[in-house]
Amino acid sequence: MKDLFRNIYPVIAEQVLAHTGVRQGQGMDLGGGPGMLAVALAQRSQLRLSVVDPLEDCVQLARENIAEHGVQAQVEATLGRAEQLDFPEACMDLVVSRGSIYFWEDQQAGLREVWRVLRPGGWAYIGGGFGTRLLREEIMALKAGDEEWLGAMRERGSRNPPEHFQRLLDAAGITGEVLQQEAGIWITFRKPEGAL
Repeated sequence: MKDLFRNIYPVIAEQVLAHTGVRQGQGMDLGGGPGMLAVALAQRSQLRLSVVDPLEDCVQLARENIAEHGVQAQVEATLGRAEQLDFPEACMDLVVSRGSIYFWEDQQAGLREVWRVLRPGGWAYIGGGFGTRLLREEIMALKAGDEEWLGAMRERGSRNPPEHFQRLLDAAGITGEVLQQEAGIWITFRKPEGAL
């Protein structure tokens, strides 16, 4: 999957940085798997990032990728779950997550945890996407014969339409935006200055 998705991470990193304006401070790649989004963000900013994933194999793979790309001074990888983050309140300037929200056991609890760890003024950029329509089409063409993968992707999409994510934000008391684009869906929100 690292090779299949290799080209989307730099594009998504640029989109995150452009949308949020966050280029320094502390960030988290939540459910980051191989850590490639964190690596791309580190290469394009002064952010210090934590890749957090519930699977030991993914954490190990992230550490290998961090070393391979020479960003050890900016990026670390650790075990953790979205629903119970082992980080103090108000410690993150940016939380990103590409693709993992579909696998969270309790999506609303995960969003509340993201809110908890964000500093006032901090941003969240969470969802799933391929960067651009063209990149999405390329990946879909490469996976055209993989009915299991395509079926699982369709099933996740049907269970998680934009209105579902908006309901989650409303239920969690978070003011945010659900962006539906050709290349994917993203939940974005900024913790207001002075918020708890």
